[in-house]
Amino acid sequence: MSDPPGRLKIQLRRTPRGIAAEIDSTRPRNAAAAFAGRTPQATAALLPQLFSVCSKAQSKACVTALDLACGFTPAPRVEAIRELSVAAETIREHLWRLLLDWPRLMDESADRVAMASVLSWFKDLSAGLDPDGSLFRPGAGEGKANTRLCDPLLADIDGLIALRLLGMPSAQWLEEVTDGEGFIRWVETTATPAARLLRRLALSGEAALGGSAVTRLPEITDRDLVARLGASDAAGFLALPTWDGAPRETSPLTRRADCGLMRDLTAIHGNGLLPRLAAQLLEVAFLVSKARSLLATQAPAEQPDPMAPEPGLGVGRSDAARGLLIHVARVDEGQVMDYRILAPTEWNFHPRGAVAQGLAALPDAEDGILRRRAESLIMATDPCVAFELSLVSSSGLN
Repeated sequence: MSDPPGRLKIQLRRTPRGIAAEIDSTRPRNAAAAFAGRTPQATAALLPQLFSVCSKAQSKACVTALDLACGFTPAPRVEAIRELSVAAETIREHLWRLLLDWPRLMDESADRVAMASVLSWFKDLSAGLDPDGSLFRPGAGEGKANTRLCDPLLADIDGLIALRLLGMPSAQWLEEVTDGEGFIRWVETTATPAARLLRRLALSGEAALGGSAVTRLPEITDRDLVARLGASDAAGFLALPTWDGAPRETSPLTRRADCGLMRDLTAIHGNGLLPRLAAQLLEVAFLVSKARSLLATQAPAEQPDPMAPEPGLGVGRSDAARGLLIHVARVDEGQVMDYRILAPTEWNFHPRGAVAQGLAALPDAEDGILRRRAESLIMATDPCVAFELSLVSSSGLN
């Protein structure tokens, strides 16, 4: 999978008071400036070329903002297919971690054969949902989605997930693993690599590693968000966002925080390593079920509020794999005058954010152990760009 330009540079430094963590991002934050002066249609067409990672979620946030700014109200079926496309992409993104990165945490080989099947599945599903490329265009009509093709494709991915990850179909897993007790039963009786990894974490004393005091991003109204992005220091906010003066988190962990399983796991382990990994697995099962429901009803889970904050201004939100993605567009006389993007990586990898605090909370250890724990925490929070991790000790860089 290709990465957008930029990367995270993460440095851990040993001090007399413990680990100090520094995060520096070279991610470009003005890419949206390329949209100024373009038509909404041209903007929607250009966006996925600039943002290849989570391009469906990016396109969903973009088209929602542009539809609102232009006064378009998409049909419920169009909204449903857009949601389904984003859900499928998020499944693919999580499976990239679960199938390729999770095995490495146990010194096992990545499941590249299964991941190749996932990529082929996503390509076929995307072609079925948006055969003519019009789904994420402002003012899109009903489109030509081939939903008959999608049902067997969703059944195929559910079968792969059952075989490689859950040990059972997603719907059954969601029924059986509803709380901490169900989770323990599952990890103790299932032999998939995912279950074995989570079981090992639960037994090793590493389940709570990387916990922090950072809380989840609260619900923010469109008007408050637009006002914040219109302030004189908006550029600084987009680069290093805080809310009410504090760094916040938006991730699968915060998104699923209110379900019984995550409440039980965080009550015991806080927002540490095991709950973060379990949240990714929970999302895969949940989104497979959600996708099948969207396909059956062809109606979105929630109808979006059609009211723009003001004429010519639109706010689009999308639950991307890494967290909440926000786009804000201002359109005047058929041209985009201003465009802002606030991505979850800027929240989660803020220099004082959840990952930075979690890394600083790691107990000091031999270089190999410290690096493994740090990489596990970074992967569990999942930046959308490559990262470089360096350790600074008395002997220098490692």
